[in-house]
Amino acid sequence: MTRRDSLRTLLVSLTSLGACMGTQPQPPPSDRIAAGDIEARFDAAGGTLSLRRGGREFASGRFTEAGHGAAAVEKTGAGSPWGPGWMMKIGPGENRVAVREGSPFVFLRRDPRSAPPSEGNRVEVTRLALAGEASKYRALGPGGLFDLAANPGQHVLSAVADPSTRAGVVAGLVRIDAASGVLFTAADAGKAVLILRADYGRVVPPDLDPEGGDWWALGSFPDARGGLEAWAEEFARVNEIRLKPVPVGFMTWYSEKHGGALNETAVIELSKYLAEKFGDYGYDFVQIDDLWQNGRKRNGPAKDFTRVNPNGPYKGGMKPVTDRIRALGLRPGLWILPFAIDHLDPVFQDRLDWVVKRPDGSPYEVRWSGTALDLTKPEVRAYVAGFIRQAVRDWGFGYLKLDGLHIGMANKQTYPGTKYQEDGFGDAVFADGTKTHMQAGRQGLKTVREAAGPETFILGCCTPQNERSLGMTLGLVDAMRVGPDSNVKWPGVVAGAACSSRLYFLNGRVWWNDPDSIYARAKMPLDEVRCFAGWVALTSTLNNQTDWAPDYPAERVELLRRTMPSHQLKTVRPVDLFENDPARIWVLTWELGGEKRHVVGLFNWGDRAWTARVDRAAAGLDPAAEYDGFEFWGASPVARFGDLEAEVPPRSSRVIAARKVEDRPRLVSTSRHVTQGTVDLVSETWEGGTLKGASRVVRGDPLELRVALRGRTKSWRLKSATVSAGDAGAGVTVSFAQADGWARATLKSPANREVRWELAFEPAD
Repeated sequence: MTRRDSLRTLLVSLTSLGACMGTQPQPPPSDRIAAGDIEARFDAAGGTLSLRRGGREFASGRFTEAGHGAAAVEKTGAGSPWGPGWMMKIGPGENRVAVREGSPFVFLRRDPRSAPPSEGNRVEVTRLALAGEASKYRALGPGGLFDLAANPGQHVLSAVADPSTRAGVVAGLVRIDAASGVLFTAADAGKAVLILRADYGRVVPPDLDPEGGDWWALGSFPDARGGLEAWAEEFARVNEIRLKPVPVGFMTWYSEKHGGALNETAVIELSKYLAEKFGDYGYDFVQIDDLWQNGRKRNGPAKDFTRVNPNGPYKGGMKPVTDRIRALGLRPGLWILPFAIDHLDPVFQDRLDWVVKRPDGSPYEVRWSGTALDLTKPEVRAYVAGFIRQAVRDWGFGYLKLDGLHIGMANKQTYPGTKYQEDGFGDAVFADGTKTHMQAGRQGLKTVREAAGPETFILGCCTPQNERSLGMTLGLVDAMRVGPDSNVKWPGVVAGAACSSRLYFLNGRVWWNDPDSIYARAKMPLDEVRCFAGWVALTSTLNNQTDWAPDYPAERVELLRRTMPSHQLKTVRPVDLFENDPARIWVLTWELGGEKRHVVGLFNWGDRAWTARVDRAAAGLDPAAEYDGFEFWGASPVARFGDLEAEVPPRSSRVIAARKVEDRPRLVSTSRHVTQGTVDLVSETWEGGTLKGASRVVRGDPLELRVALRGRTKSWRLKSATVSAGDAGAGVTVSFAQADGWARATLKSPANREVRWELAFEPAD
């Protein structure tokens, strides 16, 4: 044996000895798991859970009964819903705690079968004391913004945050199976307390798959807005959500003429007008609302959706109407209330065994929404699938608005309130006694989704009918009316903005929020229309109108064109989310050529003038930079600013594009869209004294490029403006003017076209 061989043998022996003595990596302890800077610890003696981030505890409290739990840890792989990480199994029962590499959350599942019995099978998942004093925090959720002690409760998710710093804890369901999730807050001895509860109703499911059931995510964040957005991303990942683009279109219900469903003549007249005036701007759908369907109108709408009313507005049938709407380049849409009948309507007398019952055997009927269909019955689901397929495949509708969804899980009508309230959850009897209300409702929506097909856009309506329907619908519709009917009144408009504000983080991640329609009719004050329409466009929520559009004044047509299409970005945030409900300061951040750009929206929802003060750092702008700004509605520059201050009159808005000051000309704003570049500016570069770019120009619509000429130390003058030879040959023209430190170049095209342009500058000094 050579000396080298001897050394190799010695090294192998030492390695083997080290392995025997425990120098190899050891499995984690059975009472704690960690991934990245997230850690969860379980104390079996006290039945308590401690959650930490970056080594600091942010929440701790009871998870199981004291002295009865036993924990074991196993590694999870990429095939797990939680991805690669660690899972702690805690008995008795099948309780779980998990962490995932790259996620800021701890995931929890409480086995309801092992929980203490309670009225309505309400299972307290955990009760956590949060770090910090209760007086610092406010609780935000779908039902509103509250001090902790005044919070009535929130469905599905909540953030508990300090408004002064926005730091806080975010908790919410990321997998919804059988439970209606509710969150409560309290102040106990000056400490903030967060309670997670799962309501099952009449029954707890007898079976629980190893990774199934209802899972919660909890995390601590330096900015709870980021936590809410991360929760929505997590929900979308776990539920494999792939969003369709959010469209722009029309809803017939509030029309001043032919309101409700319109009729087969009026809807074509309207569609022709909409296609002519807005088709080039990305207009998409025309949705026919209630009053088209068959049946007796009692306790809300008629509820036979298998046929049109033979004496109603579409007695000639739907297919001829949808064919003509599609020929105009628009998508036909239809309103349906899918999960109810009227048990007193003669048309349903042979289907009375299809309805949910009350404990006394009577049909489960609620105000307006009607008699609940029992979606645990296969024949009922087949009935629903049948008229949905008919609407889509036979009649030609590509957009469905589904109303009264809460009745699918047999809930009371709590409309129009948006706050949590006791609603007798569990006071219904399904044919399949092993299914919960939540399982019945979600199964019904899955049936609709499958019958409608993957291309159909589905709008749900509306969560305030009973806020429990938020959990029922998440992940199963493309958009959701998140507020009550606005009824062509400013307080209703503000209510829709508030509901959408509280759920802004869902928009573009889990679904698109619908705050209800924009009213642009002549009798609506111009400032009010600009305020709400500008907010809808800035936030990229569902944009739909409901006026008799052929009567629009020219200025209203022009205004609405500036809100189309939706920009589809999810990089918009409210600055004052934990201070005002609805939030008044919104910032859209977008990027082009490696540079971040910002649009600051100031929305005064109140009846008094407001002096808006926007801290650069709070708004996500560079706290060390100065900015040039351009206000859209006034089409005018804003004085150079660091922290922004602006006067905003009652029921009005200011929408300001902001660009950092540099020692060269900067394109700050465009006139095409209220977001001032996001939908039309394709590229922009600065090369040797010339700004070069490309813009999407709408035929016959002048597009103005607004360029700041004053830099930090010198100013510039625009020498010339040109378009490419191909664009010039296609009839595109360009002109320009300059004054007061700004240049404005205007592009005109005879057709929708992407135009390449160049602006040449020289020093002004």
